Amino acid sequence: MYYEAMLGCRITLLPTGWSLGFGHRSDTPSTGELALFCPACPQPGINGLLSGDESLDETPSWKFTWSFVMDGNFKAEHLHPIKPFNEVWLSDGLGFMVGKDRQMNMDYALCEASQHNMEGITRAVTFYDINCQYNKHLRDRVDQSRFLEMALELTIIPGIGLWHVHGHQDSCYVRYASNFIKGIGQIDGEIMETLWARLNLISPAARGMTLCRKYKLARNGIAESGKAFDRLDEAAPAHSKTEWLARERIAQSSRLNDPAAMDEYEINIKKAPSKKEIELRLLEESNARNVAPSRRSVATWILTGMVIEEAQIALLVEVRRIGRRSTETQRLDIARQRDRLQGQIDGFTRSALTHLGEGFDADDEPDDLNIDILDDLDDDPADFTETSDTRTNSPELTDLIPLEMSLREGQANDALQNLHIHLCNKAILFQTTVRQAKSQALKTRAWSQVTSVQQAVSLHASIYTKTRKQMMKLEPGQEQLQKYKPLLREQLKISTAVGDPNARGQRNESLAWFWSIEVDLGGPDQSWNEEFYRVHWLRAKALWNRWREELILVKLEMDWTRNFFLWKATQWADQMQESLDKHLLGHACYSGRQSQMYSLLAQDAQAAFQDLQNMLIEAGDE
Repeated sequence: MYYEAMLGCRITLLPTGWSLGFGHRSDTPSTGELALFCPACPQPGINGLLSGDESLDETPSWKFTWSFVMDGNFKAEHLHPIKPFNEVWLSDGLGFMVGKDRQMNMDYALCEASQHNMEGITRAVTFYDINCQYNKHLRDRVDQSRFLEMALELTIIPGIGLWHVHGHQDSCYVRYASNFIKGIGQIDGEIMETLWARLNLISPAARGMTLCRKYKLARNGIAESGKAFDRLDEAAPAHSKTEWLARERIAQSSRLNDPAAMDEYEINIKKAPSKKEIELRLLEESNARNVAPSRRSVATWILTGMVIEEAQIALLVEVRRIGRRSTETQRLDIARQRDRLQGQIDGFTRSALTHLGEGFDADDEPDDLNIDILDDLDDDPADFTETSDTRTNSPELTDLIPLEMSLREGQANDALQNLHIHLCNKAILFQTTVRQAKSQALKTRAWSQVTSVQQAVSLHASIYTKTRKQMMKLEPGQEQLQKYKPLLREQLKISTAVGDPNARGQRNESLAWFWSIEVDLGGPDQSWNEEFYRVHWLRAKALWNRWREELILVKLEMDWTRNFFLWKATQWADQMQESLDKHLLGHACYSGRQSQMYSLLAQDAQAAFQDLQNMLIEAGDE
């Protein structure tokens, strides 16, 4: 019964061939003919015609763009059966690909997919979880392979799905997210995630949408994003907008050869050295000098302690935020964080034996967790200015003090850089969101964003204050004392000097000291606010453009879908006539039913699209 059981298990594959018409043909399917093509995607000669005289405003040249969403289940294996003569083969098995070079399979799949129903199409966007690496040498691999082929005129634009790009480096977001790919509309770039709706409760947000719903969302998206962009555009100087547009065009035209050109959508600021940069430099220097084994990784060990210190501060800030009226779930979460943090502290202390030797004095002083910002005259300035006699009490640690001081400078630079970013974001929020909110709902939403940014400001201000206090114990030089000054609470307030440096009454206003610490904005005439405003303006414009493209594409997809159904109905009608000529009544009945089904689908699609248009006309929105 094994043979019959296998036949019953695999009989479900037969309808695929039937539904594509191969039950009425004597020839075997060729490569790609068993693939199911999307009715809403452009297929020249099937559901749409290519014409070279479209104007960019009405029918953009990028409308015939294919999207390939690539993913692979590398854990599934198609094993060779022990007794192949007992197997029931309903296909040739060529769809199953295994091998040591996993990207070879993706190359093969992409090349094969790009050769079907793409006559005249010269633009395709690929979405792959690791496209930032995969696409680098794609053309080289295709050119060097005897088995791969891809049209030379086909331009491949790499992208990463929105679910995965946030797990990459920060630079990958503007380089590969669909938000910044011209002509793609609003697309998430995922495929498997949209099929999880039945698996858990949170995935309904990932479900696909009907074309009618996509059309409504596109119209709403254009309205909302247009208002947001208009608010930014009205306040931006004309000469700045001209420059920003020119730089944007250069970035978009250069992205294929140089993805880093898309960093134009990021804040272009040369930062002071970070902790990681300083750690890397110290490690390279120690390797070059062939230092003792106990001192070889001491920079990493010190940095680990600083990371633990920052985690302590973050935990303390979170405890203060929750307050005394906390829920049981919040208390449990805090307890778990404390437990993990204590484990890290214990591991750090044990590893100290390697770098400090036996007999070192572990500092368990609880006051080190107290985070204070010098606020008024009641605070003791000695906490921020007095130095320590660490060098004289611990002569064996003399060589560690410069290392920690360098890393502390990097930690302070990171904290100040984060303060720059969050304070500027807060200023932009006040300008474009809080002050523009006209309803209570919009004001509540706006202030929730401000609160979130303010929490980040408090965290990094606390980290800087703690870092500077630790630096004071390491006997800093006069240059470091002048550079890293005490942080006052009033300096963290957003004044109009940050939000609008050209506003009336700013003659006596000036920015706090930390706004000018080792920062180069690319020119003496630029300000922090202008740089952040540029990025907000470009991203708001990109969002508005994607929604406008989405509306154009959805209208085209409606036509392509209806035309595809009509094309399929005609195909099956021809099959029915051919079967009648051959007196194959069963084949003719099946073909007629298929033709009628696709005709009804075309009618339903046309009716739904027309009802949507009528509804919008009656509402005065069309």
